[in-house]
Amino acid sequence: MSNTIGRRLSAGSIIASLALALEAGAAPELPAGPAAAPVPVATSSKSFWRATEEAATLAGGLPVRLNRTLLRDGELRVVTVDVPHEGYLNVVSVGPDDVATVLFPNQQQPDNRVPMGKFTIPGEMPKFELKAAPPYGRTLIAAFLSKDELNFYSSGIGERDEQGAMRQPFARLSGESRVQFGKLAAKSFVTAAAAPLLAGLTYGLVCSPTGPCDLASAATMSGVGAEESLAPGVLLESEIELALPKGVRLRALTDKGLRLAKLSEGFVPRLYDNAARQCSIAYGHLVKKAPCDGSEPIVFRRGVSEVQGEMLLVEDLRRAQRAVMGLVKTDLSDQQFAALADFTFNVGAGMLQKSTLLEAVNAGQHERVPAQLRRWTLVDGKESRRLKVRREREIALYFEGGRIPKASLDGEDLAPIDIRVGEPPRPLASPAGKPGAPDGPPSVSAD
Repeated sequence: MSNTIGRRLSAGSIIASLALALEAGAAPELPAGPAAAPVPVATSSKSFWRATEEAATLAGGLPVRLNRTLLRDGELRVVTVDVPHEGYLNVVSVGPDDVATVLFPNQQQPDNRVPMGKFTIPGEMPKFELKAAPPYGRTLIAAFLSKDELNFYSSGIGERDEQGAMRQPFARLSGESRVQFGKLAAKSFVTAAAAPLLAGLTYGLVCSPTGPCDLASAATMSGVGAEESLAPGVLLESEIELALPKGVRLRALTDKGLRLAKLSEGFVPRLYDNAARQCSIAYGHLVKKAPCDGSEPIVFRRGVSEVQGEMLLVEDLRRAQRAVMGLVKTDLSDQQFAALADFTFNVGAGMLQKSTLLEAVNAGQHERVPAQLRRWTLVDGKESRRLKVRREREIALYFEGGRIPKASLDGEDLAPIDIRVGEPPRPLASPAGKPGAPDGPPSVSAD
């Protein structure tokens, strides 16, 4: 007969109520009390939810699943991680109130070096339980697998003994760990070969003991979202006829390209008005060019799952992929293609078509790409921090693992551009000064 040694942690995580049931013997008495890559990383001012979500999406490559995504207060949850190689595993839960708790390692499983294979939390030995508890709403579960030693429990926040060892069964994630996995994730995103960190995430929902517990109720529950995101430009413009030639198949988007789009747009399972006051859902999918008012299709009013949201995003991205294939006249690596597709999804095919960026790419002058991408950071005449971050991530992906050039043509226009206005018309250049055929050093390849 097993003994329960659980206690309530501070509100916020899906495991705010955690019961540890040891397989045999008396349970120990536990003390009470709470207690650089060129890709932007999490900062101390960023929420734990946003920082964890961004890092897990940037690193990628680690499948994470829940036994149930819809859970009522007090019901049990199991997290499964498909570990592709041995390493150090950390699993974090972030609740709708932005409280981040380290699920693994923990007091009963302090050693977090794991072998290749399926890993579950809770595991067979020692046996313990993860129970759902308030606050009700969306919860994020993220897993991080590092090659080098990394232990979020030992570096976490909680009551410690005289020797500095953690005395609580579970620790709160520290700000230092948040910055640490952010930097490793950024490095992994731009690494062409073996990444120092793999990561994955999934979302769950905690419901009250009574009442509905489905996607429709999830759509009305609180949680960290991305309502401030802009509607993708490619979905706002009138349809530009860039159909592929007969027999030509749509070029696939790399996993990193899809992750970049997901990261840039942010996932919201319910209808919301974006920064442009247009009704959207999931990863910035535009439902209509007007505020949400209850007249939207019932399939959206019920809310969507992350899987359904990704399907919408993949479909939305096709226009951007077709635009890049139709407008770019030079060979692109898979990551160059993915970076330009993300840019086009953000600003629109028409903006790409008239841009100096496209001119540089078609001339094979890759050294001009960073400076040209960095121009597209204004919204309604004001500089956007989120667009600056997005441009830097696109640049990092375009030159994956390689040196990012700093050169640009003498006299080249580097004035900032509003993504809703586009680049102003340029004067025709003389043949000698034509940007497409400059004198000077050869272009820098991303390969």
